Amino acid sequence: MLPQRRRIARRPPAGLLLALVALTVPVALAACSEAAPSGSGGAPADVRSGVRGVVVRWPTCPVEGAPESQDCSSPAEATVRVRDRSSDTEVATAHTGPDGRFRVPLRAGAYEVRARTSGTAHCAPVEVTVRPDAYTKITVRCDTGLR
Repeated sequence: MLPQRRRIARRPPAGLLLALVALTVPVALAACSEAAPSGSGGAPADVRSGVRGVVVRWPTCPVEGAPESQDCSSPAEATVRVRDRSSDTEVATAHTGPDGRFRVPLRAGAYEVRARTSGTAHCAPVEVTVRPDAYTKITVRCDTGLR
């Protein structure tokens, strides 16, 4: 009879465990942050409808006498808030980047989208109806006061 070999449990190197944690935690946090917009009533991540758009400062050039082909707007960094019109409750908040773009997953329904930028007096609210399985595209204009 052969002598039995004794099994020794090997531990992974400490550096390997740290690397695994360092790679796993950011991925888990990113998944959580995209799950739903902040606020009550936000849509789950698998919702395929919502609102997407851009926040712009307008006008940024003199409008009077400007040719219609001239674009007198520029993208604006903003905080975007979405309210459900039927319950008058805020259901989502998003932040644009320097390009002014945002995307908010929402269930089908009627919403009001408002934006707030620094240095702009008034951003006009936009009423939007979200249909199932579609993103509704909008532009939120923030008045610069230039005429």
